[in-house]
Amino acid sequence: MMRKRGKIILLLAGLSLVSLACVVSYDLRSDRRATIVKVYADRAWTDTGIHIQSGDFLTIEYLAGRWSPWPGDSYDAIGSGGDPFCRCNALNGVSHAALLGRIGDGETYFIGNQFHHRMGEGGRLYLGINDVDLQDNSGSLQVEITVHP
Repeated sequence: MMRKRGKIILLLAGLSLVSLACVVSYDLRSDRRATIVKVYADRAWTDTGIHIQSGDFLTIEYLAGRWSPWPGDSYDAIGSGGDPFCRCNALNGVSHAALLGRIGDGETYFIGNQFHHRMGEGGRLYLGINDVDLQDNSGSLQVEITVHP
């Protein structure tokens, strides 16, 4: 009898944990906001129209498109892989033509094909290409931006 009671208690405890996991999963999904944005290569920054709060978890994922910092080639959000210290980069140490981001007028950071980060600052989210010579650029990238409060 004691063994049967122990098994029942374990079963009920297991069901409680499964139920709790379902509730947590549902709650997380209801708070997220996903937006698809087109980022243009011939603009220093594209305003995403998204305001980030300090503490938000931000996910940006490259979906489609190609862009180029010069005629003849095209790249995804990782960029050309060229000289990361070229005077033509907006952000040194990062692949030329890579996807970049910033909050408001804050520091610029690498986004690439995937970005998952809890944000320490709040403000408007901007995305752009790692290039300062924009006059010969072409193309665009499509990205999905998800904000988890």
